[in-house]
Amino acid sequence: MSGPDFLSLRTRLDALAPLPEPEWRSIVPFLKRRSLEPGQFFVRAGETSSNVGYMETGALRYYTAAEGREFIRHFCFGGHFVSASASPDANEPSLYSIQALERSELITFGYADWVSLLSHHTVWGQIAQKIHEESLERNERRERSLALEDAKTRYLRCLDEFPGIETRVKQYDIASYLGITPVALSRLRGQPARN
Repeated sequence: MSGPDFLSLRTRLDALAPLPEPEWRSIVPFLKRRSLEPGQFFVRAGETSSNVGYMETGALRYYTAAEGREFIRHFCFGGHFVSASASPDANEPSLYSIQALERSELITFGYADWVSLLSHHTVWGQIAQKIHEESLERNERRERSLALEDAKTRYLRCLDEFPGIETRVKQYDIASYLGITPVALSRLRGQPARN
């Protein structure tokens, strides 16, 4: 009954808080599969999206664009949740685009469906809280890194946080994420890995 197609999501939810079988069965009817080919969007900046996704495989980039330049906010690889905003129920336009860098497989569900589960069992509130805490921690780590660390430290941290990123993501996207030029990134890549 747990649905073999959604086993990766079940495992991830169980890791956040042990999920009783009846509660798992209550979310399964809301789950859908979604595939994105390279270049396709989960959501574009300015669009509204009330869907949340769990990324099984692939690579996504979160970015904003201004004056012909793209600014990478975040990368997402398998095992993470994907959403256009902290509160998709607000129905506000997304401030950034979420785009596939390679073929990506997601399990999606409506935020409103998720909210409806909160009244079923306290486990859903616990899971929502842990997902929110993970997101806040990731954002705080990123802001602290941009404000306090030099480019080389940010680069090494990026390699640690996203293993294999250099073979999966274009150099100019990595440079944008680090807040440096592609030329500066090329120089960093030519330096010894650690001092």
